[in-house]
Amino acid sequence: MVRMSKAKRERSPLYPKILFGFTDHPITVWAGVILLRVYFEWIQLREELNAALVNFSKRSNNQISSVEVMLSWFYGLALGAERFEHFTRYRRDRLLGELLGIKRYGSPDTMRRLFLRFNYQKVTEVSERLMGFSLTRSRPILLGHTLDLDSTVFCRYGEQEGSLKGYNPSKPGRPSHHPLMAFLAEARRLLWATLRSGNSGSANGCVEFMKQALSVVPMGHRIGLVRADAGFFEKRFLEYLESQELPYIIVARLTAVVRKLVIHRIPSTTWRVVARGVEVADLEISLPNWRGVKRRFVCLRQETSERPEARGRRLVDCPGYTYRVMVTSVPYAAEVVTRMYAGRADSENRIKELKEDLSLDTFCLKSFDATDAAFRMGCVLYNLLADFRETVLPRSWFERRLRAVRDFVFLVGADLISQGRRVQSWNGLLATKPQTIPTKSSPPSHFSTPYRPKFLPPDFSTAEFGFKRDRRPVSNRDH
Repeated sequence: MVRMSKAKRERSPLYPKILFGFTDHPITVWAGVILLRVYFEWIQLREELNAALVNFSKRSNNQISSVEVMLSWFYGLALGAERFEHFTRYRRDRLLGELLGIKRYGSPDTMRRLFLRFNYQKVTEVSERLMGFSLTRSRPILLGHTLDLDSTVFCRYGEQEGSLKGYNPSKPGRPSHHPLMAFLAEARRLLWATLRSGNSGSANGCVEFMKQALSVVPMGHRIGLVRADAGFFEKRFLEYLESQELPYIIVARLTAVVRKLVIHRIPSTTWRVVARGVEVADLEISLPNWRGVKRRFVCLRQETSERPEARGRRLVDCPGYTYRVMVTSVPYAAEVVTRMYAGRADSENRIKELKEDLSLDTFCLKSFDATDAAFRMGCVLYNLLADFRETVLPRSWFERRLRAVRDFVFLVGADLISQGRRVQSWNGLLATKPQTIPTKSSPPSHFSTPYRPKFLPPDFSTAEFGFKRDRRPVSNRDH
């Protein structure tokens, strides 16, 4: 129950132990988002947006700056907005604007107009700068990052630009967009992403996409391995990876040529048993359009009688087995290569977070560049929230989804009161002291949240970025 003075309270006939009351104080259910604001201030996100959106300045006297609109976009997605119209509920929340330090929260039309000002050049320049900024705090990997390439389908229900019929397994025949994404496996980050029309194949523009992705890699980081599915089994893509000296493991399409020159050329004595019902083999061979260049193929087959749920391709001329063939430049044993590629399945979890936790597949505008801009800015927020989860929250939260962060950290009720000529936020869930909202005169280092000690924000006054702990003795009054 929120703290109220001279408020009439009534008991519910259904729940007599619960008191219901009403107050004129602004109340919000998103008080926990103050942690995200403190984190954004610590990484100086507003200053970075000022530099990135310098070409989006407005002249109207009644304007909401582009930086404020983009921050409103970030906060709205983090709080669970699934449509542009959902931002209206955050705009009407009087206390939320005070907590976030935003004078006027952008309306849905304001956000649409901002994204409609993007063209391809502006989308690329802004996304490159902000995506690189979101990756600056990630830790380098000694042997290099593992880069996973994948694509997904955003189903559309209209006649937007680029919304065309193509590969759509969930709703065949429905127009869609076909975005392409590159993930850093160990860091659980998104390195680069772009939106494409629905009739694009997985490998369309993959070389240009890799060039842009490699340009965003932070200083001191490098790519140690590239993994991709059969959609990227293209000669020009393999040649580009070899020219950049990037090790790769890519699933090969089981076309008639591959079945004839790879699977049928492996003698039965070459297959090695690595587990019950699992056998591997490898060989070097050149396909007809490779002009004599030999590459190594690693073959994995699983016996269906021993493993009835084994994934792979079943061949008519090789009954009783499922097959998977990979082309690779990695010099390790065949069984090691298959295990190295198996980790790529985690990229599906990243795609699930983008589509289900941030709802990036539901925001669509008439202009293709505007839709692409909204999608890429959502990808920037994904990296920022991933870094927020690993920096501010305890280690046990590293594997939690972004939806859990929103439901258990951001979803906290609070009341806005005035005390001693200072605007303060009173948490109605815990019997704690009212907390001062950080302003320019009150830096984040002086702010303490009304959460339990494990949710306290970092201590910005120290050189190292650690957690500030509450050293007060615990009493029954605090719970």
